[in-house]
Amino acid sequence: MALLSLVGCGGGGDGLDSQEPGLSGTITIESGTRVDSDTADDSRLNEAVPNDSPSTAQLIASTGILGGYLSATSGTYPDSGEFVFEYVTDEQDTFRADLAAGSTIAVQVFRDSVFETPAITLSVAQGGVLVDSALGTGITPLMVSAPDAGPSEISVSTSGGGPFRYVLSVSAAGVTNFQSSHYSQPEFVLDEAIVLMSPEEQGRMGPQGVAGALSASSAKPLGQGAWLVRRDPVGVVASQSPGSAGGLRGVTLRWIAELKAKPGVQIAEPNYIYRAQADRDLSSLQWNLPLISLPLAWQAAPSRGNAIGVAVMDTGLFTSTPQTYGDWHLDLDANAVPFNSGRILDYVSADLDIDPQFNDRLGYDNNPADPGDGKPQSSNFHGTHVAGIVAALANGEGVNGVAPGVTLWPVRVLGRDGAGTLDDLVAAMNWAATNPDINVINLSLGGVGPSTVLEAAINRADSNGKLVVAAAGNQGTDELTYPAAFGRVIGVGAVDAGKVRASYSNFGGSVDLVAPGGDATRDANLDGNADLVISTWGVDDGGDFIRSYAGLQGTSMAAPHVAGVYALMKGANPGAVTPGQFRAWLAGGVLTENVGNSTEYGAGLINALKSVDAALDGSVSTIVLSSPSAIAFDRARFNSELDFTVYPEGESVVVNGVAFDSDLISLDPVVLAGSPLPSSVAVSVVESNVVDGQSYATTIRIDYSAGGETGILEVPVSIDLRALADERDAGRHYVLLVSPDESRETIEQRVVTARDGSYSFSFDGIEPGEYFLVAGTDMDNNGFICESGEACAEYPVNGLPEKIVIGGERVTGVSLSTSFRRPTIASMGLPRIGFEGYRLKNDGNQTAQPVRTLETKR
Repeated sequence: MALLSLVGCGGGGDGLDSQEPGLSGTITIESGTRVDSDTADDSRLNEAVPNDSPSTAQLIASTGILGGYLSATSGTYPDSGEFVFEYVTDEQDTFRADLAAGSTIAVQVFRDSVFETPAITLSVAQGGVLVDSALGTGITPLMVSAPDAGPSEISVSTSGGGPFRYVLSVSAAGVTNFQSSHYSQPEFVLDEAIVLMSPEEQGRMGPQGVAGALSASSAKPLGQGAWLVRRDPVGVVASQSPGSAGGLRGVTLRWIAELKAKPGVQIAEPNYIYRAQADRDLSSLQWNLPLISLPLAWQAAPSRGNAIGVAVMDTGLFTSTPQTYGDWHLDLDANAVPFNSGRILDYVSADLDIDPQFNDRLGYDNNPADPGDGKPQSSNFHGTHVAGIVAALANGEGVNGVAPGVTLWPVRVLGRDGAGTLDDLVAAMNWAATNPDINVINLSLGGVGPSTVLEAAINRADSNGKLVVAAAGNQGTDELTYPAAFGRVIGVGAVDAGKVRASYSNFGGSVDLVAPGGDATRDANLDGNADLVISTWGVDDGGDFIRSYAGLQGTSMAAPHVAGVYALMKGANPGAVTPGQFRAWLAGGVLTENVGNSTEYGAGLINALKSVDAALDGSVSTIVLSSPSAIAFDRARFNSELDFTVYPEGESVVVNGVAFDSDLISLDPVVLAGSPLPSSVAVSVVESNVVDGQSYATTIRIDYSAGGETGILEVPVSIDLRALADERDAGRHYVLLVSPDESRETIEQRVVTARDGSYSFSFDGIEPGEYFLVAGTDMDNNGFICESGEACAEYPVNGLPEKIVIGGERVTGVSLSTSFRRPTIASMGLPRIGFEGYRLKNDGNQTAQPVRTLETKR
């Protein structure tokens, strides 16, 4: 961890003697941030302002984020040490906001598992009439939408259960990510790392040389300069759940951070674990095929994907004789690629493999057979189910696959309990990327750990003409799931038989489109059966391997529908269909039907008939998309970068005309008719023409032409100056100086409230030494700040605290930023494991009042 020594500097702005020992500074607040007006912390101080009804509703910003507290009961927190911390009853919070049509409201809930699970309701009303609501326990986020523009009442309520924190996000239509309010806790293998050597070092050293250079016990090549590096002692995979082995996980991360600094290392990252994205149950109906117009698509593409190679990277394939290659499930046997002794199709390495009973050599081999596990309920035949959705034979028996004429490449990358590691997946992807017989790769697996090495392998496959399709994840959240969230992967969410997002299906940045994934809690088509996707399966719990069928739900089931449809398209017109052209059609709405907002459904529900028709036509209209798709300015943000993406990639685009309100905004560089479309422009508010307290709107319209065709790009721009900076409030903040050792003991503490949209803090007479400087809310009054769901600020950057050195002179002008959001793993570099917040300092008062010196030390 870096060590920053601060010396006295001018400009503190706190009116104190610059030579007086101590520390002072400012905490800024993220734009659009608000806090519940009756938290438990407010109630403790008798400062709570009720907001439990429409008549007392609290005004909040039209877009932004809010932290809140609710509890159906009152009592005392258990295990809070020698001091007593109490929670109070607060069953409903109601807010007022002037919403735009299509605005999305989402709530993420954070609670202590020792309390009974609450029943939570999120609702939005307009004109006193309820227009949308969602019910749940908070395990996954709740989400509602405002169908019309205008004044709205948003309510969050609870019945039963104990106290919890929540984060309420209000986003305009088209915004695909609300950003997570907690630190991701990805699974990874202890004492292992994925390392990419620099181009100068690639190929120069073998396994022993790499291991020696990195002081590791072993190194295994994964292709393209990537290595799996291991050190002693080897970690136990079974211990890698988010709530266990936190200390050992932290040791592994510190070791990986050290690897990053070694000469010749370009990338070092954890060996993340990816899991199958499905849940098990049984059904007997294939409602999923007509839902995407597949029977009609087969008439338009009678070859049904013949000669197209589909790699299903999963748990392998069911066979009645797992010791040998072949004898696959009867619905898949004729489509599986023939045996080749020199070809590796089982990439599950020893730690996650369960092949030893078949005398496997505990390494990569040529047999992707699923060895089963002897359990009556397992995820082991997950890959067989996924393969059946893509490639089951249309022979009048069993089930039908989406593309029953394809060549199936079963590639085993997931082993015991449907889990696999990053190193095995990278090795398999690097192999598939250069295989000319594979056209589409299905990844019904995922995790929240992003991998630069995996993304590079996927991009290589895409550049070589292979579409990569992945499951968007089953956590019911907008937290990014990888590989689905990578830019050149088609991420697929799940819908039920009524074309409604499945309750578990992720949304936001991991979802490019949706497909049938099922939902065991619904019977949307009223056929008397749960909406599950039926496909091939296997049974081995009696000791014998028996082919079977099962109904599952999950985004794992949705992804192979899209992979199969792509195979139909590619088979119908091989020359016209490429990954880039598929994305162009998808961006233009050519392949899907609109079933809801883009946040939940991406481009919509895949339609096989429309997709095959697009392929047979063979023409690709040039599409220009912008990022972001809409720009929102406020008092703290008058500038934004607007990036343009062209599909198909590399197509030349000429601007025919540009229109927007030039009194409100300007573009740099100036976009002129007849000139090429730039890759990006800076959009700025013309400050001299806007007035505080007012709101404005315009649209950037760009008419363009490419390849003899024309198109239009429209980017809505809003300027809302009604939410002034002094209205920002992230709640009462406790500013701490914390010891930098493992104890993280709070040494000094101050309490501040927001003024003019920020906080000012000051520490006087501080003992010289090294500290962490942190701040945050304690809305639930449990004695901790910076927990998930609380606002948090860490110096210098959230998620990456660094030591601050206080010497004999006063340190002034220190700046932090607080937010209810949490940084992503990508921005932090490595995951943050086992972080549970910072404990507030108490002053020997066992009646429950931590030292929260009310506003006296400003």
